[in-house]
Amino acid sequence: MGHRRDAACRPPIDWQAWRAMESLAQAGKVRFLGISNVSLEQLQALCADARVLPKFVQNRCYAKTGWDRALRTFCVAQGCVYQGFSLLTANRAELAGADAQRVALRVGRPIEQIVFRFCQMLGILPLTGSTQAEHMRLDLAASELELSKEDRSVLENLHVR
Repeated sequence: MGHRRDAACRPPIDWQAWRAMESLAQAGKVRFLGISNVSLEQLQALCADARVLPKFVQNRCYAKTGWDRALRTFCVAQGCVYQGFSLLTANRAELAGADAQRVALRVGRPIEQIVFRFCQMLGILPLTGSTQAEHMRLDLAASELELSKEDRSVLENLHVR
């Protein structure tokens, strides 16, 4: 959403779009607003000036950023649901690494399923886009997994390994 706007200036196009969406929400035409692919700074600026706060934040989620830890923390404080997408494709190297593979061996489940459960445990609503029935079944069954504190720590810290 950029930086705070100057009252003397015309609002940037992103603010115009957000104000239009707020009008729809205030008129009862939409129930929730959301935003995608934002940085912490952009979300903070939006929340500082928005009349209607976003209910959902969808971001490509990377292990190398600590799974968007700072942004997720801000979302919780604002009452936003953080939705992570590309959890697998954005983290191919980290998930193929020895640490993640050891977790998969220890748990005895595919790393893809483990990542979905891990993200749920972090408070991330994982988004999936699989067209394969078996992958979808595994994604949906992820909530049945239990991950140890040690396994969660390994996955949460893949970016520092």
